[in-house]
Amino acid sequence: MYHPQSIVGEVFEKKLMQIFDLAKVDISGSGHVPDLASKDFSFYVEVKASAYNNGGVIKGPQLKRFDKNMAAKRFYAFAYHSITDPMHKVYLTRARLKNALDLKSLFLFPFSIVKAHYNNSKKVSSKYFEFVQMKESTAQKVFDKNELVWEFLRLNKEDYKMNKPHEKIHIITREGNLEKEILNYFHPELL
Repeated sequence: MYHPQSIVGEVFEKKLMQIFDLAKVDISGSGHVPDLASKDFSFYVEVKASAYNNGGVIKGPQLKRFDKNMAAKRFYAFAYHSITDPMHKVYLTRARLKNALDLKSLFLFPFSIVKAHYNNSKKVSSKYFEFVQMKESTAQKVFDKNELVWEFLRLNKEDYKMNKPHEKIHIITREGNLEKEILNYFHPELL
């Protein structure tokens, strides 16, 4: 039997590599560095993929490690798919699951937003680490500059620039930093 979460992560990491021309950095999958980076290493991207109604998992120890050990610009990519049924029961093979996964939406958020969301959210404790999740509905409210969500984050929404270069793609940059670089490598034809 295969592990559905690893397939989901693999599929969406590859998808992001293609559509933003990124390179794989965390070859071992250890989580000590973000998953991907721009080819010039001007920014890094940690990919969190999940069903739209579940939410990308923001792991506390990983977030703290990125914050402490990395000075480079960091983003989290929240990739959401539409599959809500138990994957291992509905898709009996890896290939079937890979073929069924769709990119419903993608939110590229700067590290500061993800850190604020983590710090201000109620933590869930697993056997291994504390985490919080970012559902698609929450990500959309952040992108739409929803007053209550931004008050919850305790950030000034005017410090952030929103860009929607495709109906499925939502990019937020802090004061527009790296927006041009990200968009220069954006390949919507590969969606």
